[in-house]
Amino acid sequence: VSVLYCGFTMAVPTRKLAAYRARKGIKAHRPDITIVDLKDHVLGRAAAVVAKQLLLGKKITVVRCEKITMAGTEIRNKIKYLQFLRKRKLSNPKLGPFHHRAPSEVFLRTVRSMLPRYTKRGQKALRSLVAYEGVPVNVVHKGHRVVIPRAQRHNCYKGERPYTVLGNLCKHVGWKYSEAVEQAETARIAKSQKAHEKNAKTRAAWKSARKEAVSKIAKHNVEILKKFGQI
Repeated sequence: VSVLYCGFTMAVPTRKLAAYRARKGIKAHRPDITIVDLKDHVLGRAAAVVAKQLLLGKKITVVRCEKITMAGTEIRNKIKYLQFLRKRKLSNPKLGPFHHRAPSEVFLRTVRSMLPRYTKRGQKALRSLVAYEGVPVNVVHKGHRVVIPRAQRHNCYKGERPYTVLGNLCKHVGWKYSEAVEQAETARIAKSQKAHEKNAKTRAAWKSARKEAVSKIAKHNVEILKKFGQI
């Protein structure tokens, strides 16, 4: 996964320091970005885990925020959100609170409320988080995506528990880009499927080659390799 600096700039090293690093072969520490796929995750549980990891210094990019779920029926959550939309500063509404409609911004606001955002530590943690609807092009080829098992819906809710998909809720309160995101996701999945089918013969050839190579290795060596997960 390549490194992306999310919303803040790093101090540029001096020429002397850069030359010293080049001579010694020293590389500056660049923490990798963790890409989290939030499809079928519970909003609060996922936000809590992400907030904790941000405070530990991780850089996190979350995708498919429109597939996040919330407990309760859709009409119940819609009424609660409409009540939230009424909250404003009477003397000057332009000063806030600001009501976000996009699922990614709703998730960012949820994480923000779990961070000490009025301290430098909390502000730095929040700048290390990026959220997207769908899976944009600049993230597709950045490596594998991970999930948060303890925040997944099937591990948190019973089967009969009603839940709301965040994208559907946001569509009812003013989010206008659900169709565009859906079309982009359909195109991405079709392209990925085409590439998967194109490389099927190569994967099959590698699989048979590995199987043939393992058959030539001594039995006790195979057991050792299996023990360490190399086969």
